[in-house]
Amino acid sequence: SSSQTCGKSETCRNEAAAVPAMARVIRSFVLSAFTGEQPEFELPKGNLEEDVIYPDDPVRKLTGEELEQVVMDPDKDVLVKFFAPWCGHCQAMRTAYMEVSDAFEEHPDLVIAEFDATAHKLPAGLSIEGYPTLRMWPAERGNSTRNKLSPLDYQGPRTTADISAFVRRHSVRLKVAAEMEERVKGLEEEMLRAAGAERYEEAARLRDEIQAIRTELASKALTTVEGQKKEKNRKPIFGKRILMEALRQSQQKKSISGS
Repeated sequence: SSSQTCGKSETCRNEAAAVPAMARVIRSFVLSAFTGEQPEFELPKGNLEEDVIYPDDPVRKLTGEELEQVVMDPDKDVLVKFFAPWCGHCQAMRTAYMEVSDAFEEHPDLVIAEFDATAHKLPAGLSIEGYPTLRMWPAERGNSTRNKLSPLDYQGPRTTADISAFVRRHSVRLKVAAEMEERVKGLEEEMLRAAGAERYEEAARLRDEIQAIRTELASKALTTVEGQKKEKNRKPIFGKRILMEALRQSQQKKSISGS
């Protein structure tokens, strides 16, 4: 009832029951704000690294010493997100970027990485205009160095689908794998024709060539045992400072609307 009171050392049952529900509402509200769906909510100012926790972040973290070595590897496509911990836009896209890493987890020659530009010094000759900056260094074909010397900046929406499409469009390793798969299909047709015409030596040679290509493709891909692929939850866990700020702003909004 409205006259019900609680002792100093106890919590009323109805209030206790309301706490988990209230926490869920606040966390849902913060998550919406964090992904840009609630623009009226302002995140606390400053570095939020300790206030937003991602228990299982798959994105590769690069140091100043590693950056140039990784992006200039001619055999790998490399996408790097340059960010600052205090950047709200960087925080808002973090879940989407982890999901991009998940999308290509079976392709070890395709690296999804990030670089904290406030904690590490950029190599000479590399400049960043703002945060976040997404830059891709596609792999090379043959002895060329054109791709590594002309990286591509991503300018589209910061969503999983859009960033993944950009990577697929410019990935040399994925193009090479697709070409090899097409080559296998063509060779298999040739092998069947050769066998049908009783050209068995030619059919055997084609069979060996097909096997060699398939072996190379298998060496460049990670495989997951059927039914053992771990379900991933890339949503953040928010610390007390952000949750208390969400509650304060929510109460302030109610107070203004009720006045």
